Amino acid sequence: MAVEDSAGFGGTGSSAAAVRPIRGFVLALVLTALAAFLLSGGAAAIAARSIAEKFALAEAARSAETLGAVIFAPRMSAVIAGDVDAKAALDAAVEARQSDNGVVRVKVWDRDGTVLYSDSPRMIGKSFPVTSDITDSIDRQQSHAEVSNLSDPDNAAESTLDRLVEVYVPLDLPSGERLALEVYSSEARVSLARSQLIKTLVPFVLLALVVLVLAQLPVSVWLLRKVSRAAAERGRLLLSSVTASERERRAIAHDLNNTVVRDLIGADAAMKSVQADLPVSASPEFRGSLDRLTGVVSGSVGSLRTLVVAVYPPDLAEAGLADALDRLADRLRLDGVDVTVTVDLRFKPSPAVTAAAYRCTRECLTNIAKHAGASQAWIELVGDARWLRLSVADNGHGVAPAVGLWKAGHLGLQLMRDAVHELDGTLSVRRRPGGGTEISIVLPLQAVATQG
Repeated sequence: MAVEDSAGFGGTGSSAAAVRPIRGFVLALVLTALAAFLLSGGAAAIAARSIAEKFALAEAARSAETLGAVIFAPRMSAVIAGDVDAKAALDAAVEARQSDNGVVRVKVWDRDGTVLYSDSPRMIGKSFPVTSDITDSIDRQQSHAEVSNLSDPDNAAESTLDRLVEVYVPLDLPSGERLALEVYSSEARVSLARSQLIKTLVPFVLLALVVLVLAQLPVSVWLLRKVSRAAAERGRLLLSSVTASERERRAIAHDLNNTVVRDLIGADAAMKSVQADLPVSASPEFRGSLDRLTGVVSGSVGSLRTLVVAVYPPDLAEAGLADALDRLADRLRLDGVDVTVTVDLRFKPSPAVTAAAYRCTRECLTNIAKHAGASQAWIELVGDARWLRLSVADNGHGVAPAVGLWKAGHLGLQLMRDAVHELDGTLSVRRRPGGGTEISIVLPLQAVATQG
């Protein structure tokens, strides 16, 4: 459906135009999903790394406690007493664990920070500052495990090795004495746990996101299509109101021009003929009354012609946009508003753009006359090879920022906005810096209104 004259707003848009929002939505959804995949994958990897390290360290602590209870507790009392055979047996048992379970280094500490046993003989008997790990193990029976950077003074023998898992556990001897067992093991167990959990958790999280996106996509597209159809129907209804308005305008303009205007023109001609044929003996009062009446009729003819042009404009392609805008300004000038019209068009706009510019200007001037209370108005129309820019401003009351300009009932503004959007243009309403309101419209110069 199309408006029936060249000055119409244009159609509601083709099906291709309706598809554009859906394509944009799908693209936005895909980009959002990709961003979510990256963020969720990274977060899952970090969480998996932390969880895996926590469980691997807990497992290392349990292994150290088992090692202390099975290997060290039965022999440490004899080792401390200087039993050579007991120490040899302990050395052999530790060496076996080093080859089988990845144990790298072991130390047994007393409460004073002295190394009572180590698989590195040069560490035995040395004393170091007592750390919280030792006191927690001996005094509080608390185990502690971490990936060590081997920077402590007592790690001099291990400083040439890679990062190790360092575990402190309480060591209770049969005699009732409590010591602290320190076990260093390879980080391979932690690294393996990390990689396994990441390989398990991250794909699961990403798969869940894919399923979620795929499940939501049909519903989202369906909702968007429904909204798009509702918007298109709204546009068609608005266009129907414009079409009906144009028909009514055409009928009113036709009736005025063919009846009242024609009769007044006839009356004006007859009265001027009477004036010319008045006898010399006619009184001055009668001549004055006839002159005033003739002037009123002539003025009424001019006013009605201006009103007919405003109600139903001439063919803009023939009259030209500049002349049409100036005629619109004349009507506002009759209300006492000083209107300045500036037109600088270097290239001829398309009929659809010409029509939209004319209609929008007329609506703006109507709003100024009804609501602005302005004494001055400015119409500026400039165009280059690509864009047509229309600005209509006044020095009236201005618009309140809180006013909902597009709320139901502002049909004129809604039609302006829809007409501009149909041509891929932009419309903005703002306070004029010197007071009043300014409406700015930018349209592609050669845009074509699509037909519904």
